[in-house]
Amino acid sequence: MDTNLKPTISINIATYNRGRFITEAIESVLAQTFNDWELIIIDDASTDNTAEIVRPYLADPRIKYLKNETNQNISLTRNRGLKESQGKYIAILDSDDLWCDQEKLTKQYDFLEKNPDHCLVGTGIIVVDEQGQEKSRYLNPETDKEIRNKILAKNTFAQSSVLYRKEAVLEVGSYNPNLNGIEDYDLWLKLGTKYKLANLPSYSLKYRIHGGNISLTDRWRLMKINLELIKKHHDDYPNFTLAILRRYSRLFLYFILKFFY
Repeated sequence: MDTNLKPTISINIATYNRGRFITEAIESVLAQTFNDWELIIIDDASTDNTAEIVRPYLADPRIKYLKNETNQNISLTRNRGLKESQGKYIAILDSDDLWCDQEKLTKQYDFLEKNPDHCLVGTGIIVVDEQGQEKSRYLNPETDKEIRNKILAKNTFAQSSVLYRKEAVLEVGSYNPNLNGIEDYDLWLKLGTKYKLANLPSYSLKYRIHGGNISLTDRWRLMKINLELIKKHHDDYPNFTLAILRRYSRLFLYFILKFFY
């Protein structure tokens, strides 16, 4: 890539005390066949050895490392990465995840170039544990119609799998800083009110589950916010009744487990 020109894709890695995982994330970016990218690592004031681990990679002029002076939150950190990004497209990769398909960016870039009415495309997911051992895998609904039928009942995109148009995200207001931990789902719902969405039928992401995942440590708060987002988009997507019943049942089940076991 000519460093005097803007890259086609900006890859954002937001991180906080993920030094033990971030090497695999960066290496999975370097393994991509699509190489017209910049990688922006935004460190939310980590106190571990993240900076030391990242430092050797900065020899690659495509890679930048930014560190917040104080710990913010994931939404503000993602928005900082978005602001710093020069690419037409943005790819998200959380520092505890990794891409396992070397053609991931190429496939997604080709899709968005050929489908200008779409603003975002994700992929299938392989769920792994802390050691990287596979636990399960699944494909998300592929077409815009399939996604719209299910998105109120279930988040149909993994954050680390998506490639989206930067202009479209800026148009809908970027990540909501008040929705820390569920900012991605809110963004997908906003984007879907203006553009089409898609997933590719490929297992391109390894999503890591471990004790530090936000979704595991703060589930109660996230489920309540999730419920409010569904109500907010009542008129934007079909199957509201099914979605609201599903969310209330999960909330009730979690309440029972939390207070009686």
